[in-house]
Amino acid sequence: MERRRMVLLWSVVATVCAAAMLALPGSETVPYHIGWAAFALCFGLEQWSPRATWVGLGVYTFVTGAILVVRVTSGVLDWQETTEIPLMLLLMALMIWHVRRRQGALSDLTDNAARERAESTMRELLTLRTSHEMRSPLMISRGYLEMLMDRTPPGEDLDDLQVVEEELARLTRVCERLVRSMRVGSDLEVTDVDIDAVLRQTAQRWATVAPRSWQVESSGLVLQCSTERLRACLDTLVENALRYTEGDEDTVLLYARPMRDAIVLGVADSGRGFTTDMLRTAAGQHGPASTGEILDGVRDDLSQTGLGLSLVRDVATRRGGWVQLGVSPWGGADVAMILPVVPQVPVVQAIRPVQTSTVRATQVRGGHRSRTA
Repeated sequence: MERRRMVLLWSVVATVCAAAMLALPGSETVPYHIGWAAFALCFGLEQWSPRATWVGLGVYTFVTGAILVVRVTSGVLDWQETTEIPLMLLLMALMIWHVRRRQGALSDLTDNAARERAESTMRELLTLRTSHEMRSPLMISRGYLEMLMDRTPPGEDLDDLQVVEEELARLTRVCERLVRSMRVGSDLEVTDVDIDAVLRQTAQRWATVAPRSWQVESSGLVLQCSTERLRACLDTLVENALRYTEGDEDTVLLYARPMRDAIVLGVADSGRGFTTDMLRTAAGQHGPASTGEILDGVRDDLSQTGLGLSLVRDVATRRGGWVQLGVSPWGGADVAMILPVVPQVPVVQAIRPVQTSTVRATQVRGGHRSRTA
């Protein structure tokens, strides 16, 4: 309907311009060019069908060209005025070609965007299905294994079952990381996220399965980002902290601190921490990490796939930030993401020591919280 309205509008304007050329001998060029300008305007506003385009051009060129030729033969105009006929037709043809190219590019862009949205939806569905399909059998297997271990007396058979349990636990962690990586790589909804709420929820979830002295540093900060992606990064940092800590006597702190035009979001623990060589190696790795890059320099005997820190680093650099390694107040590891409040183009990455401070934190034990200084 829009195309027909624009074609009809230009047909009316073209008819008026042709009539004006007939009624104004010696002034034909003014309405003649107004008709062509109206064609360019109407054609640029809506995409015409090829038939309407070339029929309109042909009729207007023939009618107005005939009027100009009649004026030339009667001596009203010079013969050089007739050169306007092929020149204007050529100019309009070039304009049509460029508009068609632009419309084709926009159509391809729209199709690509729709295809990417569909692929993003499929990736999210695949993530959910993979999470269910992989976690459920592992959970059932570990449940039956624990039942067998309870029934098996101490001895060689029990030792073998313990080896199986360790391997299943390792496979479970790998599956968790794979699902987490898929979530981080997908296009997720970006909203205003209450950082304190995400930190508390993360600590409570892990407190039910890992006995530690869980603490959450209150900050009152809000960041516009993906909640799923933020949780995936925190889960990765917490998992690393748990690997280097043991039991209630060890502390795991989840914190968020304001920084100039940025937020420092990280996890600190009371484990054995980074060695001087590891910190030196990490500090020498500048520049954004590519997807799937393994930071081989920051590895030790408890490191596994090495994908965890790379995943967190990839999320930070996408936003224009970086990953920061340092020493916690208890002498353990402190790993943080520096996330600009306003997303920026990825910058050159530097890893600097974490500045520690005495703050009021929320302690989480087994899902219960209490205030501690």
